[in-house]
Amino acid sequence: MQAIASAATDRDALKRDLYALAYYLLRSANVSTFNQVADLDLSFTQIKALCALDSDDGERSVGALAESLGSSLPAMSRAVDGLFERGLVGREEDPADRRMKRVRLTAAGRKVPAALSEGRLSALQELIDSFGEDEAQALAAALELILARRGDIAAYRPNERGRRA
Repeated sequence: MQAIASAATDRDALKRDLYALAYYLLRSANVSTFNQVADLDLSFTQIKALCALDSDDGERSVGALAESLGSSLPAMSRAVDGLFERGLVGREEDPADRRMKRVRLTAAGRKVPAALSEGRLSALQELIDSFGEDEAQALAAALELILARRGDIAAYRPNERGRRA
């Protein structure tokens, strides 16, 4: 026991092991996510816009949405037009500046980010289901320590519906 307590953690090996886990999880989750994206027939810009609006739980101007996602205003306007035509976003003039359009998710639009999150969570569930009880408890204890210290990471924890709390 003394050797374990005094042994320094090989942080380089930890980095490689954590990379392997993250790579596995991303790759597993991406298969489901990419299949859902293909079924939705939406552009990457449209998906980014839906996810950004979902994380806000509010509305944004098209310009603010373009700026936050690193997109040009014309590209975002086209993306929003397509989302509006499909009933995924609502769009109206800004009351303070009628030249500006504000967009918000509709009920149908909220289903897209939720479905993408569900695909990611299902990949995690498959991994967790493969663990024995000792492994699950050890992982739960390690995550509890990390999330208690890192509120910035804990903030991404989804609620039961797969959305961030």
